[in-house]
Amino acid sequence: LQQVRLAKMGLSEMFEHVIISEQVGVAKPDTGIFTHAMEQMGQPCKSKVLMVGDNLQSDVLGGVNFGIDTCWLNTAEQPQCQEILPSYTVKCLSELQTILLPTA
Repeated sequence: LQQVRLAKMGLSEMFEHVIISEQVGVAKPDTGIFTHAMEQMGQPCKSKVLMVGDNLQSDVLGGVNFGIDTCWLNTAEQPQCQEILPSYTVKCLSELQTILLPTA
C-alpha cells in the first residue's frame, strides 16, 4: 500500500530507502523499525534524520521515542496533543521545503 501511495504522488524516485513495517515485521511506534531504518541508511547521525508522518500515535511518538526530529503532517488540522510533541508541524507536504531546505 505504501509503495502504491508513493507512486501515485510521484514520489517513488525521491527516496533511496523506503522502510515498510509490514515487510520488516516491526510496526511504529516500536523503536525497532527506526533501528532497522537507520541500519538500512548506513547509520547516519540522528541529527540528520527527520521522521515525517501523519499519525501522532505511531509516526511522531515512535520518532520521539527513538530520539530523532519529527514532523507531523497535519492535513486535517487536528488539535495539538500535549503528550506527543513533534519537532515541526506542517499542513501539506510542500511546507516541508522550508524545514528541509532552509534559506541562508
